[in-house]
Amino acid sequence: MRGVASPWAVLAWASLLVAIVVSFRPAVPIIWGDTPSFVESAFRTLEAGRPTVAGGRDPGYPAFLAATFAFGGDLGTMVRLQQAAWVVLMLALAATAQAATRNAGGLVPIILVATYPGLLLFRNVLTADLLFAVFLNLAVAGLLVGTCVGKAARCWAVAAAILCAALAACFRSQGVLVPIAAAVVGICLARPDTSARLAVIAVSVVAALALLAAGSRFGASNSDQASAVFVSKTLFCNHLNIALASDAARREIVSAAGDRADATMTRLAADFAAEPGRWPVLGFFGDACLFDTALDRDLADDTGNAVGAAAAYRRIFLAAVRDRPLAYAGKFVRQMAYGASVAWPPYGLDPAIGVSTDDVPHVSDIMIRHGRAVQATDLQGEPVRIGLLSDFPGISAYLYRALSIAFVIAVIFWAVAAVRRRRSRFLTRAGIVMVMWTASIAAAAGAHTLDVWRYLIPAVPMVGLMLSLLTVELAETVACRDCRLFAYGLRRSGIE
Repeated sequence: MRGVASPWAVLAWASLLVAIVVSFRPAVPIIWGDTPSFVESAFRTLEAGRPTVAGGRDPGYPAFLAATFAFGGDLGTMVRLQQAAWVVLMLALAATAQAATRNAGGLVPIILVATYPGLLLFRNVLTADLLFAVFLNLAVAGLLVGTCVGKAARCWAVAAAILCAALAACFRSQGVLVPIAAAVVGICLARPDTSARLAVIAVSVVAALALLAAGSRFGASNSDQASAVFVSKTLFCNHLNIALASDAARREIVSAAGDRADATMTRLAADFAAEPGRWPVLGFFGDACLFDTALDRDLADDTGNAVGAAAAYRRIFLAAVRDRPLAYAGKFVRQMAYGASVAWPPYGLDPAIGVSTDDVPHVSDIMIRHGRAVQATDLQGEPVRIGLLSDFPGISAYLYRALSIAFVIAVIFWAVAAVRRRRSRFLTRAGIVMVMWTASIAAAAGAHTLDVWRYLIPAVPMVGLMLSLLTVELAETVACRDCRLFAYGLRRSGIE
């Protein structure tokens, strides 16, 4: 199976291309709950000439959508661009797996990634998930390619990886640790030993910082109350159990609410009790609190504005963490363990993509209000069949749970190899994947929740790369052992 031009490699590439072609669906935009905020943010960005967000969204996707509108595109154009980005990602991952393993067996997990319904559905949905996954995994691919080339090319691969990681953080603030991890790993990997190579890495880091400063949530302009309070309120609401159990946090709540303290505590208790089984690992439904706009008025200072409410949420969260650090650490560990156990979640297994029909007229109104004519084909609100493995949801669920188990086994195998200090090539490459996976998940575990399987979807392609590395490593280990046994048998035969 070894070799790029081997028959097995040709068959694997042909299978991947068939999976890509068969999986294509019409460029019908799918409206979900986040879509109106993204579309509104895109128009405000286009009109303001700078990243501007509404509804608490991150600015990367609205900026991309605004650029599409500026060049005369529509929502269907955006879907076509997402489909093209998905194809680029699949081919890049396959090429990376081939380069890193030099074995056709390494392409098998990438073929499974290309047929995974949970990722396929986001090609049509107007949210940031697909593009975040593309840039996140291109950053991982760039670092892995850097282990396969010479020093000069390695610096360029690392530089590209750092820029892709910064772009990923612009599309979703969950990835804020990704560019940091990419820069640290990339610098350690490249070890620039000439001024030219050092300049390449330095320019990429500076460019990444500029992207984050201008195009991420740090540089975005908040255009509504929901955006102003989003980060602080998310931290507070997703740790509501810790806040309510902390005396210090409760005192902060009472202090912020003033005369409204009793009503505020009653409302928080009701939010905490809402749908307790919705997010099993978190233990409560954090969105009940997040969308409770009355809390913003109760906790705002005398000015009554969103900035005061955001400051109150931040103070309460920090008081809760300082008072109950072990509770917060326990929540983080549980979330990370959950993320590893469902690294390839059985998500998106319905035959068709669901549509938020309530939000379709909202998107239409936003476009008309901003002077954009709505074409009949833009907002059909019709489900789109995902196809392929989603047509067999029972089999797919077992398959992807098995792949998650395989990922856990790969992590254990990598950890054991690291302790024994063997398989240096596998250790380095699998270590890159593990660092980047951890960076992409840790922010969600610390600030948000992993109970929503959708938040793990962007990590699926890099999980496939980890399985590629493990598959080939195990195959080569078995082959080497068989060779040693055969040689031992020959020696014994010669002696006898």
